[in-house]
Amino acid sequence: MNFRATAARAAFTTSAVAAATMLLGTQTAFAAVNDSFSVYTTSGGCGSVDFVDYGEGWPGGGNNDDYLVIHDYCSDGKGVRAYAWVDGVYLGARNNTNGLAGAAVLWDPVGNVTAGEKVGVKVCLFNSDNTLSRCNEVSRVSADG
Repeated sequence: MNFRATAARAAFTTSAVAAATMLLGTQTAFAAVNDSFSVYTTSGGCGSVDFVDYGEGWPGGGNNDDYLVIHDYCSDGKGVRAYAWVDGVYLGARNNTNGLAGAAVLWDPVGNVTAGEKVGVKVCLFNSDNTLSRCNEVSRVSADG
């Protein structure tokens, strides 16, 4: 084999390896879709709920990264209530009554979400009579779980 043929073969092999590396790298990145989202109460956003889909997992709770974080951002004497469902199945409600100075509430009603499942979250403010106000809800379909 002459020098020109050897050089052409080496160039082709190097290009093929580079293309394969780029293709596999793209597929790996695509498999890790961050489906996290937040929903805020209406008119001021005193309360919010974050659906956490991607990351290291629940602080102190292992590697399950599908959970909710309920925030109370106002010192208005009202609590924040979160509701959750997956694929239309109601999973319950949880309150944050810690107030502005208190800690967020972690809640894991959804388990391990898989690709194609629809996660729904609703957030409301509530007063001491359990009267709900400023409710808002969001649903998203998980791309990869």
